[in-house]
Amino acid sequence: MYALINTYRVALPLHPEYRTMPMVWYIPPLSPVVDAVSRDGHDGEELGNLFGALEALRIPMQYLAELFTAGDTAVVEGVLRRLAAMRSYMRDINLGRETQPHIPESVGMTEEQIYEMYRLLAIAKYEERYVIPTAFSPQARELEQMGCSLTGDGGPGMYEDGGPVPVSVETFHAQQRSTQVDLLTWDGDQPPVGMFPEKQQR
Repeated sequence: MYALINTYRVALPLHPEYRTMPMVWYIPPLSPVVDAVSRDGHDGEELGNLFGALEALRIPMQYLAELFTAGDTAVVEGVLRRLAAMRSYMRDINLGRETQPHIPESVGMTEEQIYEMYRLLAIAKYEERYVIPTAFSPQARELEQMGCSLTGDGGPGMYEDGGPVPVSVETFHAQQRSTQVDLLTWDGDQPPVGMFPEKQQR
């Protein structure tokens, strides 16, 4: 994630104007742009077509900018340009064509950076995409003690006078009837008995 955020600058945080620490990072989608170019009968993998579509499709660009860059469309356009350059450059490699060094240069990247970014986005393994923090071995016991168990000493599941006593169905219904208030016989002058709990002295 560090490389996608800082090195290749294609991952963006959600709503940075909220000034909260970003916990989730997004890579703006290039597929809608490719689909729009292909739908018009053009080559959706050609760099010039993709760059031209990015300049023409202002509404999706503004929408993504509102989500990721506090309205700054230049940042989103730069991300999509880098993704478009990667897509066009890697197509030549996959088709066995000669690579075009001017493609990565057009977005300020090298051929090695384009390939490394492609590897991270397309074929990287789980261990390379995410860094899952592990607990330090001597602290494992302390982490267990930090939990709030229902059966541990002093836990919310402990009772001073033993465990809870099962209540029968008859007892439950009897308690329900004792808390019911008959409003049909209420005179309306005094509060009905049993409707409001009594104040407890603190």
